[in-house]
Amino acid sequence: MSKRTVTHSTRAWWPTPEKAVQPLLRCLEPRTVFIEPCSGDGALVRILESHGHTCSYSCDVDPRDDSVEWNDATLVVPELGEIVVTNPPFEQHLLTPLLHHWAASKSAAWLLLPSDLLMNVWFGPFAAAVCTIAPIGRVSWLGNGQSGFENSAWVRFDFARGGTGLLLPR
Repeated sequence: MSKRTVTHSTRAWWPTPEKAVQPLLRCLEPRTVFIEPCSGDGALVRILESHGHTCSYSCDVDPRDDSVEWNDATLVVPELGEIVVTNPPFEQHLLTPLLHHWAASKSAAWLLLPSDLLMNVWFGPFAAAVCTIAPIGRVSWLGNGQSGFENSAWVRFDFARGGTGLLLPR
């Protein structure tokens, strides 16, 4: 979950802790219907559903719970009235195709991202679609009570309104 974290896995997977979801809960409309296309073990789905929201579809390319279906997030398009809510992979080569996919489908999405990522030049073309940022600070991704090294935030994209390519890379 951090550029300073050493992992010994080809996939850096981190369950979404409840503390990281609290700021998002204040931003969501009551009874939000969402899809979770990078669901992992379904932790984010369980937290949101425990607060009255409804997940209509949960998938991952590496499901870690029986409630999560195998599917590629770039093949999943939200239905009318649904939004994407996910803790996606942060690596540029994995995140960029997801952002392009949601932009092409004119989706609205809440993504949990490292705050520093928003300042990267490669992220510039997507910045025009950002409409809300809900900071979460640093949380314990490992569930050990020690906060991570990175500040993170929930970032809301409205690709139908903002589009992409409105900001020029340097």
